[in-house]
Amino acid sequence: MFGSLFNKKPKGWLPPEILGLTIGRGITFDKIALKLLPADSLIEHPDSTLMITAQGHCDLGEQSHMHRFYPDDDRFLVQFQGGDGVEDERVDEIMLWYFYDVQYPSGTGEWNQMKEAIRQTSFNLPTEDGLQRFDRAWFDTSSSPEDPMTYWEEVCDTREGGGRRKIFQTAMLFARTLKDGRDEMLLVNMEEADSGEKSIAFMVGFPLERHNFSV
Repeated sequence: MFGSLFNKKPKGWLPPEILGLTIGRGITFDKIALKLLPADSLIEHPDSTLMITAQGHCDLGEQSHMHRFYPDDDRFLVQFQGGDGVEDERVDEIMLWYFYDVQYPSGTGEWNQMKEAIRQTSFNLPTEDGLQRFDRAWFDTSSSPEDPMTYWEEVCDTREGGGRRKIFQTAMLFARTLKDGRDEMLLVNMEEADSGEKSIAFMVGFPLERHNFSV
């Protein structure tokens, strides 16, 4: 989904407006589209409108970029993938992510244990109904352990670049098939903020179409 990832970051990047969405704007979801999610999905439905309070960016290389919009409800994340949002405004993919769980490792051993776990061909996510198995979506043709993707994200709290911070992320994407035949995605995102704090986010998501929301 992300393509080839590089650690390069545009100098002086400022949050652009993409499909009308940026910091200080609200995104309203089509309630009907959300209700169509099958009962076995792990995703909670967001309120009809989320206000964007921060925005992140990652240069994926090969003229592709990832833009993340952080709303006032910290259970969710809206993600666009495509052009740089400035000179190239194309959008190839839109995802709505739900933070199913966030953990804060107690030490290096626990951190490295998770990094090894996401290298495997499947990942078992603990849920209220027991372990849910997700198969690796990246490197899905490989039957061997594979190193996760790594990339830098630059996040700002204002359109002028206020609150700028950098987060190094180590991630692997998994998927499972729901009862209606659609795939539900699991992104295990290991985050290392420039403040030194480490966290592991388990993000469950599904793709959105442009007509599924308005700004």
